Amino acid sequence: MTNTLQERNVVVMYLLGIITLGIYFIYWYIQAKREINENFGSDIPTCWLLIIPIANIYWMYKFAEAYSLNVIKDDNKALWALLFILVGIIVPAVVQLELNKYVGKPISPKTQGNQSDRRCPNCGRNIPEDAKVCPYCGKRFQEFI
Repeated sequence: MTNTLQERNVVVMYLLGIITLGIYFIYWYIQAKREINENFGSDIPTCWLLIIPIANIYWMYKFAEAYSLNVIKDDNKALWALLFILVGIIVPAVVQLELNKYVGKPISPKTQGNQSDRRCPNCGRNIPEDAKVCPYCGKRFQEFI
């Protein structure tokens, strides 16, 4: 079964955002949240939190967490949250470019995110069960016999 992700042109997104004085970006956040929740099994809270001071920071953190763990699978949620909060204008471009890679491809929500329980003892990222070297930091693992 294919996913329900919609491919969007980033340039057109920003043009619509400028023409509508930012209203399109609110619409985009609502659609992106829905698509990430439905296709990747995330649990991003309601977008109403975007318009509430302080609560919008929490919402952006949850959005960045879902993006990090389920879409790009890099487990750097704090870094993405900080980037999304401080430089919010780049969020639609960064997220949509990554979501566009999944358009038309099958995604199983149960296998997204933490595909492996094995973590690198050096950098802490999820790694394949059969890895002999961490693909992120290069740490070599000794096999126990």
